[in-house]
Amino acid sequence: MNTIAAIQMISTPVVADNIASARRLVTQAARDGAHLVLLPEYWPILGMHENDKLAVAEQPGAGPIQDAMASLARELGIWLIGGTLPLTAPAPGKVLNTLLAYDPDGKPAGRYDKIHLFGFTRGEESYDE
Repeated sequence: MNTIAAIQMISTPVVADNIASARRLVTQAARDGAHLVLLPEYWPILGMHENDKLAVAEQPGAGPIQDAMASLARELGIWLIGGTLPLTAPAPGKVLNTLLAYDPDGKPAGRYDKIHLFGFTRGEESYDE
């Protein structure tokens, strides 16, 4: 029987703190028998402002967020899926909201760039995609 774990965590604006929390929670899930672990959407950063994720966006295949996911998958021998994390986008001032999956060897196994098409307005905050 294979066990799947869905991690819940409270992310902060500090990537290193979120990586540490994810490491602790994913390790516990693996110790409890999980072979596949799913991290929540935007687990590595929940900024105070929409543009905060621009400062930590990574190039595909390189950066502390992706390195942490790869090493966790490899060290624990699990499949690890990161709900979303910010990767650099071709358009200035934008990021790709990307889901990444790593196999038990810590190798990239899949990528999905999410597409959000919606309109939202609340006070001065407004998004139209």
